[in-house]
Amino acid sequence: MSTKAEYIEKYQTEIEKWNTEIDVLEAKIIEADAKSAHEEQINALRQHRDEAKAKLAEIQAAHEDKWEELKDGLEHTWTTIKDGFEKFAAKFQP
Repeated sequence: MSTKAEYIEKYQTEIEKWNTEIDVLEAKIIEADAKSAHEEQINALRQHRDEAKAKLAEIQAAHEDKWEELKDGLEHTWTTIKDGFEKFAAKFQP
């Protein structure tokens, strides 16, 4: 079992990774001149990312004996982001 600090660091790193990947994906969409067709999906990915950031902030603010109770919410949100991103990004793979 990881400590609270390790858990927070892990997900902060993952969120930073998603930020970069969303930016790369958006650049591919613009390059493909398909921005308007996919803007809603990019916005949904950003919204899910923001939800994950908010849940991570809750964990960070939680007392040491309560933070593990909040992990399921973040992990569920994270799975949603990951699945959505992978499906959407697959449309732009060569």
